[in-house]
Amino acid sequence: MKTIINLSISVIFLFSAFAKAQLDQQQEVFIIGTMHKVPKIVKNAYKPLLKIATRYQPDAIYAEYVPSSDSLSLLLDEGDYFVPLSDSIASIFKNDNSRTTRLLNSDITSMSQDDFGYLKNYHASKKDMANWNYYRYLENYGVNGSKDPLRHENGDLTAKLAIEMDMKQIFSMDYQREALAYNELWQKCVSESKKDGQVVKLVKENKSDYRKHMIPGALGNLGKYSNRVKTMKRYVRANRFEFRDTPCEPCEEAGNVWDRRNAGMAKNIGDQVLDNSQKRAIVIVGAGHVLGIKAELEKQFPEIRVKIIDEK
Repeated sequence: MKTIINLSISVIFLFSAFAKAQLDQQQEVFIIGTMHKVPKIVKNAYKPLLKIATRYQPDAIYAEYVPSSDSLSLLLDEGDYFVPLSDSIASIFKNDNSRTTRLLNSDITSMSQDDFGYLKNYHASKKDMANWNYYRYLENYGVNGSKDPLRHENGDLTAKLAIEMDMKQIFSMDYQREALAYNELWQKCVSESKKDGQVVKLVKENKSDYRKHMIPGALGNLGKYSNRVKTMKRYVRANRFEFRDTPCEPCEEAGNVWDRRNAGMAKNIGDQVLDNSQKRAIVIVGAGHVLGIKAELEKQFPEIRVKIIDEK
């Protein structure tokens, strides 16, 4: 009997060890929601999120930039500014292959301001907005980062996290192929809602949501508050124009476009995570996208484990 018990314990132990090993090998994505640009009164709002992100120790960072390979999304999202800038820089930038290779294989702490400027222009010439912005930050503030909060996630969270992890590359994941359609549908939705009086509900919900942010903001908890599932569900409701009591075709179609954007972002993330064999990737994206991207990642890439701050 004792032998059987010992054998059973050994089997359970081996099974548990095997299950843990399998779990450790599974690729993972951790999504953090942001507030984009924040007002001066809550200028330090990104500090708690930076601490959470740093503790996670990611091996890759995904930010809300359009991949350079998606020319249509890039044109629709940055056709007025970054695309012309990129073309202008590309026309005069002279790529030194040996220098580029050396720098991209060096620690950022060993690079000079001139090196940062060179890589900034290199990435701009490739239409890589994420890394153009990252190296522009490094050129301006160095590896110690800006002393004063810049009040948006690109500087206060993404760049500082990348520096802390000594990363030389930030991955892009945005999807903007229906950006114009979403804006047009948004305008039609509001116009229809003004005609039938439903816009009053939208104004009321927006005011209520603003008031709910005041106490967390005053207490320094705005970042964590924005990552609560309950809060993010309100963001989804606003972004999908679900405020109406009666059907409205432009509002409903705008919601569908929003869902397709989340699906596109999830595909951009999942494909790159698998292609690059990344173990612990962190996604830094507007909080209104978090739940949609999470659902789409779990649907499209069931082999990838997905986590958020407010785990239930």
